[in-house]
Amino acid sequence: MEKAELQEVVEFFAVSWNKNLSANELTLMVKNFWPYLKDLNKLDVLATIQEMSMGRKWAPRPAELRVVTLSKVTGEELPPEPEEAWAILQSISQKIYGGMYNYKKPHPVLGETIRRLGGANATSLHTNGDRDTFISMYVKVREEHILSNYGFEGK
Repeated sequence: MEKAELQEVVEFFAVSWNKNLSANELTLMVKNFWPYLKDLNKLDVLATIQEMSMGRKWAPRPAELRVVTLSKVTGEELPPEPEEAWAILQSISQKIYGGMYNYKKPHPVLGETIRRLGGANATSLHTNGDRDTFISMYVKVREEHILSNYGFEGK
């Protein structure tokens, strides 16, 4: 993406969340969005902004816009949020302890978190303390996944 294209993206971004920008604010936003979006396709980013603005009250941070755009382009499902991952783990646990083993395979980030927490033993987690331990580990694994898959080349 060229800087002029990024300016169009930032203007569309601002309008999508009803933000009035002065010329100085626009220049500052373009400067600060550049590191996150410079290697992305303008049309992909515009489509992501349009979709995100349809259901969100608050504008995303530039890094989040990058992650969602790359996820859409690659077709890769983003890992669930930590609280959602905990709920999925609880659902899997209930199915396993109920004798059902035909649950949907979890996202690889959740699978790796379960592996790091002892594999099948992770299905016995259920207390508030267990939840805190799980979420702490899950956040680390999710961050590693996002940096690895959506970060910047060469880093």
